[in-house]
Amino acid sequence: MIRKILCAGAALAALGAISAPAQADNIKTGIWYAFGFTTTGTALFGPGYAAGTSPNGVLAPSAPWTITLSKPTTMVVTDVEESGDQFTLYDNGVLLGTTSTPVPYAQNVGECISCALASSNFSHGYFTLPAGVNVITGTFDGVVGNGDGDFAIGVPEPATWALMLIGFGGLGMALRSRRRTALA
Repeated sequence: MIRKILCAGAALAALGAISAPAQADNIKTGIWYAFGFTTTGTALFGPGYAAGTSPNGVLAPSAPWTITLSKPTTMVVTDVEESGDQFTLYDNGVLLGTTSTPVPYAQNVGECISCALASSNFSHGYFTLPAGVNVITGTFDGVVGNGDGDFAIGVPEPATWALMLIGFGGLGMALRSRRRTALA
């Protein structure tokens, strides 16, 4: 009986750890959004990818992007396609920071987000958003004009995925044990 309770508790803890930390207004957590920009110094806007279909699936809504969070959460921003794009972000008009310094025209990875995040040639940044209403705006500060980038709020990290798998395993063990007891 204690084993069942521990397994169920582990499963609930793991599921709680990955549950969505936000109720988004026009942005949902755990989804990559493509946004657009034009020339250096201009505002970031949505949708990205030339207002067409994003290979990454979701076009960002029109900026500013409003996110209501129940707890602090990380926002990940990356340049994609051609290296050389850099972004400055603001939350409710307060500077969040600038993405890392890219190497202009050094690499083209198409719309591959994981490829861009893995390369130091591409600009990317991790910003902590506080609990409450966050209104995100930004400017394009790079050298490659008329392009797109991607951002996500609260994307689970590998450790979170591992915890989730442990939780599902514990839940499965509890259900299996329960079924065995019922059959006996």
